Amino acid sequence: MKKLLIGLIFSGFHTFAQTPRYDSLWKDPAVEKRIADGIEQNRKGDFTLLFPDLKGTAELEIRLVKHDFMFGANIFMLKGFKTEAENRRYEEVFKSLFNLACVPFYWKTLEPEQGKPRFAVNSPAVYRRPPPDVVLDFCEKNGITPKGHTLVWDNTDHAVPTWIPTDTAKIQPLIDARIRELARRYGSKIKTWDVVNEILKDHPHVPMPPEYPLKAFRTAQKYFPADTRLFINEVTTESWQNYHREYTPYKLLIDNLQYRGAKIGGIGLQFHFFSEPLHYSVVAGKAMTPSDLFRNLDIYGRYNLPVHVSEITIPALPAGPEGLENQARLTRNFYRLWFSHPAVEAIIWWNVADGTAVAGEDKWRGGFLDEALKPKPAFDVLDGLINREWKTNLKATVSGKSYFFRGFYGEYVAKITVNGKTTERRFSIHKNQAKAFKVTGL
Repeated sequence: MKKLLIGLIFSGFHTFAQTPRYDSLWKDPAVEKRIADGIEQNRKGDFTLLFPDLKGTAELEIRLVKHDFMFGANIFMLKGFKTEAENRRYEEVFKSLFNLACVPFYWKTLEPEQGKPRFAVNSPAVYRRPPPDVVLDFCEKNGITPKGHTLVWDNTDHAVPTWIPTDTAKIQPLIDARIRELARRYGSKIKTWDVVNEILKDHPHVPMPPEYPLKAFRTAQKYFPADTRLFINEVTTESWQNYHREYTPYKLLIDNLQYRGAKIGGIGLQFHFFSEPLHYSVVAGKAMTPSDLFRNLDIYGRYNLPVHVSEITIPALPAGPEGLENQARLTRNFYRLWFSHPAVEAIIWWNVADGTAVAGEDKWRGGFLDEALKPKPAFDVLDGLINREWKTNLKATVSGKSYFFRGFYGEYVAKITVNGKTTERRFSIHKNQAKAFKVTGL
């Protein structure tokens, strides 16, 4: 029994002993102040409701119904489960948390046979690849903003069709035609696109035309509507770890593309922990620290472009309650920091549920739902932040001609009750826009 007890103590020591250091970094008063101040300054604004016709008193109820800030995930499993009950559960959870959906446009599975793209609702089924028209219908019905991912990616496992020729001179016209077709069909419906993906994770065995990233931007700029935002997206290592101040490779890549005419409209920073050493270094407080994250966001914030934390996988490791708690704790800390930073416009979780990742990635248990689509502690964290802590819900008795409040940016519903009659009005609080709304007809 004594040997067993010693074994248990040492088997749990690796992660348990590291917790105090991790917690001390995130509970540091300076870090907490920067996060709290950033949320207050960057995500909230002052607003006044005006009641010129009000006589006497009114009961007022104010409710934020949609965030300006974008909270999202990939929507690769839409209509993709075996049962209708599972599909409904997935959709309900998605709608309850998110106002952004990352739509799959991977060339390999969108056009598995040349000239026969899977755009339409009745297209042949492919796992984790719902047809774009299916996704856009869901988004439109539920007020969710779609983001296209991705126009060009030199990855043969997921993006490069098997029918692509090996002659690079013949590939470029095919890329141009693909971008042109997507712009024609979806340019008016999807206003944010990842143009290129993971450029710095080169695949030298894949024949790609020279300067294909720059050419992709030029072609997208030519064919997509002028109000389209064209993003660049990069892997976790280059986005957060390979930091060299002004000589950070990802920064130099952006500088180079911009200098040569790429109208980059936003910067994507992936955040996958596809490594046990990385995960346990994070839990130990040795990697992805608050200072690391702020440092990187600050350098990309200098571009005055929207930053998307674009693909998030936070593992639930080790297996069991400890891993679930690790995932939840990391999720809360990371989301609060990202939400606080003025450059960040969107935070995009990757796989909603365990067991739905691409082959080889399910071992990380990176969903916030388990395989049965039941909530994990990380879901409770997200739901608590997005739907409660960062929601403005107020009730007040108004006796004057105005009511002042401070709330999170977004779309609101106000209910004003006077003498038993309730009037409902919708209004919005947006950064750098009008800060008052007049309610008449009371």
